[in-house]
Amino acid sequence: MIKFFRQIRYDLMKQNKTSKYFKYAIGEILLVVIGILIALQINNWNENRKMQKNEITLLNKLREENNLNIRELKDDSIYRQNLPRYLSNFMLFLKREHIETQKDSLQKYLANVLSAGAYSFRQNNLTNYLNLHQNSSSGLNTALGKLQGFQDDLQTVTEKSVDIKLNSFFDSIKEDIDFNTLEIYNFKKFKTIAFRNDVSLISNIEEEITRQFNDCLSQMHEVDSLINDGLKNE
Repeated sequence: MIKFFRQIRYDLMKQNKTSKYFKYAIGEILLVVIGILIALQINNWNENRKMQKNEITLLNKLREENNLNIRELKDDSIYRQNLPRYLSNFMLFLKREHIETQKDSLQKYLANVLSAGAYSFRQNNLTNYLNLHQNSSSGLNTALGKLQGFQDDLQTVTEKSVDIKLNSFFDSIKEDIDFNTLEIYNFKKFKTIAFRNDVSLISNIEEEITRQFNDCLSQMHEVDSLINDGLKNE
């Protein structure tokens, strides 16, 4: 097409038709400009489409990661719901006389109290999403930042809880009980005020863990809802 315009311009120049020459020159320029604009528009469309596909892929990975974390917390939710009651009842139980005659009950309480483990979370896709959307103030971005903080706090407090149980509580009764079988060889330690104070300390720690656990799980569900909304809009 450009060669066609050039040939016309050449013929017009030979015929000294200057005004028509300029018209065709302008037409050639406009044709080039329009071609460039169309090419840029197509390129922008392709880039936007590519970004949209990448966003969908990232959201799907983020949803999968979040759902795995949700399932792991849900597996522990019944224990978390019942633990405050177990600990409260255990404190009342320890005030009884002749607890050595209720060995089975003591073992059941100890099984719950001695449980020690720290929560950890998959955060690769969460971190990646936040890094790629640093300048975004979207609802999902805000919710993910909040979730990351909740997860980090819950992991930290449970790690400290494990340390406290191992370094004080477990250590204080290690000569009186077989931790593998929960066989109790000496009941004297379990009747002391010091032991009840240890249980009270653990109760306070577990209460805080349960609060953070619930906050974290609730935030995970909010993030899941926002991710699903985002995928619907893509």
